[in-house]
Amino acid sequence: MKFIKYPIVPLLLFFSIGIVIGFNTSFSIYLPFWSLITSLLLIILSYIFNEKRKKNSSLLGISIYNAFLFLGWFSQIIHTEINNKLHFSHHLKSEKNLVVGQIIERLKSTTYYEKYVLDVHQINQQKAIGKLLIYIPKERKLSIKLGQNTHIISKIKDIESIHNPYQFNYTDYLNRQNIYQELHLKKEDKIQIQVTNNWRYYLNYCKESLIERFHKLGLKDENYNLLIALLFGERTIVSKELTSSYTNTGVIHILAISGLHIALLYEIILWSTKPLKRRKNGSITVFVLSLTILWTYALLAGLSASVVRSIVMFSVIAYGQLLKREVNIYNALATSALLLLVWNPNYILDIGFQLSYCAVLAIVAFQPIVNKYAYSKYKIILKTKETLLMTLVAQLGVLPLTLYYFGQFPLLFLIANLVVIPLSSLILILGLTLIPFVYLYFPLAKIIGYITNFCIDWMNTFTRWLSHFDTFVIKNIAFHSSMAISLFFIVVSLLFLFSHPKKKNAYLFLTSIFLFQFCYLIQIITKKEDRELVIFNTYKSSLLAIKDKQEIHFLTTDSSKNKTLIANYCRSNFAKKSTIRSLDNTIYFKQKILRIDTNGIYKTKIKPDIIYLTTSPKINLERIIHQLQPKLIIADGSNFKSYIQLWKKTCSSLNQPFHATTEKGIFILK
Repeated sequence: MKFIKYPIVPLLLFFSIGIVIGFNTSFSIYLPFWSLITSLLLIILSYIFNEKRKKNSSLLGISIYNAFLFLGWFSQIIHTEINNKLHFSHHLKSEKNLVVGQIIERLKSTTYYEKYVLDVHQINQQKAIGKLLIYIPKERKLSIKLGQNTHIISKIKDIESIHNPYQFNYTDYLNRQNIYQELHLKKEDKIQIQVTNNWRYYLNYCKESLIERFHKLGLKDENYNLLIALLFGERTIVSKELTSSYTNTGVIHILAISGLHIALLYEIILWSTKPLKRRKNGSITVFVLSLTILWTYALLAGLSASVVRSIVMFSVIAYGQLLKREVNIYNALATSALLLLVWNPNYILDIGFQLSYCAVLAIVAFQPIVNKYAYSKYKIILKTKETLLMTLVAQLGVLPLTLYYFGQFPLLFLIANLVVIPLSSLILILGLTLIPFVYLYFPLAKIIGYITNFCIDWMNTFTRWLSHFDTFVIKNIAFHSSMAISLFFIVVSLLFLFSHPKKKNAYLFLTSIFLFQFCYLIQIITKKEDRELVIFNTYKSSLLAIKDKQEIHFLTTDSSKNKTLIANYCRSNFAKKSTIRSLDNTIYFKQKILRIDTNGIYKTKIKPDIIYLTTSPKINLERIIHQLQPKLIIADGSNFKSYIQLWKKTCSSLNQPFHATTEKGIFILK
């Protein structure tokens, strides 16, 4: 049924291409803007032409697709707040700044700091926009709530980039959220917090009031934290140990509010509002009530991408049911994705957004196959087979992204999901049922809470037990972007083969496997011939790697602090053998490298090409340069920042090349 004249899927595709162009080019806003205007004029002219000729010209379709491409490009630029002249970063002072804004988000705290996102309204008494990451010491014991207005006098600095390869770049992640600067509140800095009458404050007040009533149910702390994560998306309060257990067993997805949560909530709403449908205009009442409850829940859950995606999709489905029309599921998915990307184009790079849509698309696409192979006249066997097959196809859909982003694959995910999905669904139903009863009839809520506590206990115990079989978790899988794309090709060709088992589809599937093998071999050959020396940017320790084809030797002052970096570098370079040893004071790799550590010893018979400064040596760098005359001086992140700045000035005055890993990133010698 086509209640939308032009299918949404191709419009979404061209809109997404436009966003990607915006991310990867640096043109001014005028090029996409005037291109969009031109495309809109072409749409009008081609429509008039079609009406006069009583014919359908392909020019109209091309113009519409072009318009969506330039709209995506234009949208990406205007949503990048730092491009706006009002962004507070354009009006910063070198010393302390007066910042006025509203607390809009609370992030996971560190050992010593609470972390918040501040929506800036003023900077140094000038109107401004933008978001600022603020760190508030826990020792100050400030009670900060979402929606509160905040006045701070402190120094603002750019968020330091992660300068090491093959690791999660938190700076890029924050930049995609339009956060480019941070503020570390010091003891002497002033902060004033005001309660204001805004929707965010009252919404947060309602949410905290609800969560506080859940706390009175008497659940175990760990179970309470997990229930709040399941219901409201507050994953920051779940312990690292429990999160790790769910990750290693392949069921971490249940801790993110997604389609499963919204589907259950929607079914509960439809079941409880059945009597209303018998009344006049009952369908409209149910529709309005459903959307009101769903979007209120989305607000309570923080409007995350997965929540909004699911609710937009169910809103489209509910609208179709109101009109008594069948809704095309692909159009519904594409509509939700398009609306999300219009709201925030940065979602296209969000890992959760990508995983969410890949999983749902796989489930929808493979649904006919699942129905065919899951059939049984026995209901228990039918549901078991459905759960297993749905889990399998969902995992198949996200497999390329999982391997690319995380480099690991849990082999026990089928067993885990067979138990955890039914249990988590029951816990969700109980949790959603608790929401009205904690206000309406607390004694009954206590009974439901006891049952919920028992179910969560059982689920946690099972997940922990299963996670102990860590040999079934394949880790450190080398997987590059070309391999991820070719693996998606395998999944799509597999879908065609199962849907239509024909010879040409079998050839397509075999071709996709050949393409994947070809991409893998190219990566192996490319990495196999590499010989390089890498000095990493690490803090409080030093790490150097010497790569000789597929053998890597790591030299470090503290291997325990650099386990992740070492594992990521080995994985991404397809290393067959690696060794770890203490960092020497003299290193030979095409050039002679002299390392000067905290002892400050540098007298040597060799004439070094490179001087490598680590662990803040107290030295007269000018004297060393005159004596040894090196070609380059390198300082890594194990040195004090004040020392690095002093060495930088000395080298600049002597025209001596200087490389600080804290500023320029890793140093690579080929």
